[in-house]
Amino acid sequence: MKNAYWKGCIGLAFLLSLMLAFGCATTGAPLFAKKADNPGPMPVDSTWVQERRDSGSYGSGTARITQKSLGERIWQGQKVWAYESPAGTLLFELPSMKWMTILKGTTQLVSYEPPIGFDYPLWVGRDWKTAHRITNHGTGKTTTVETRWNVEALEEITVPAGKFKVYRVTNTDPGNVSTHWWSPELGIFIKSKQQRTAEHAMGAGVREMELISYDIKK
Repeated sequence: MKNAYWKGCIGLAFLLSLMLAFGCATTGAPLFAKKADNPGPMPVDSTWVQERRDSGSYGSGTARITQKSLGERIWQGQKVWAYESPAGTLLFELPSMKWMTILKGTTQLVSYEPPIGFDYPLWVGRDWKTAHRITNHGTGKTTTVETRWNVEALEEITVPAGKFKVYRVTNTDPGNVSTHWWSPELGIFIKSKQQRTAEHAMGAGVREMELISYDIKK
C-alpha cells in the first residue's frame, strides 16, 4: 500500500513538473485584478521558452524547454485543448482548462480524475483542497492523492523575459511543495519552483523554471 501511495505521489509530481512548463491560458486579463478569472486556452501556435534547473533527486543540470499551443482536439469523444513539449502532449479539459492526461505520441501515460489545476477565480488568500485518482497506464495502477492550493500574494518579479506582475500560488501534497508565479497578463507561469522534501520516495530535490522568451499569438 505504501509503495502504491508513493507511486501516486510521483505521478502527481510528474504532472506538476509539466504544469511548471505549460501554464494554461491566453492574454488579456487585467493586471493585478482583485480576482483572476479562467482565461481560457492559449492561442494556437503560441510558443514560449523556459529554462529548467535541476538539483538533488531531480539530477543536475539546466535545459531550455520549448512549449507550443496546438489547439482543440477530440479525446475519447470530448473536446480538449492540446499543448506540446519535449515531455509529451498534455490535454486540458474544456472549458475548465484543467489537466486531464499526458500522451507520448498516441500512448496515454498518466491520467487524472478529476482533472487537476487552478480553481478559478483566484484571489489573494484563497485556498482549496482537491483529491485526484492518478492512473499509471503503463502499470494499470490507480492511486488517490490529495493536494492543497493557496494563493499567497500579488507581486512583481523579474526574469530573463522581462518584468511581470504575478499571482504567487503554492500547492502541496505528500513529499512535494511547489510555488508558481502566474501572470494574468500572459496567462502562463513566469517562474516556478518544485521541491521534493526529505520524505519523498526519491529524496530531496529542487526543480526551478523561469521564462526566457515568448511569442503569444493574437
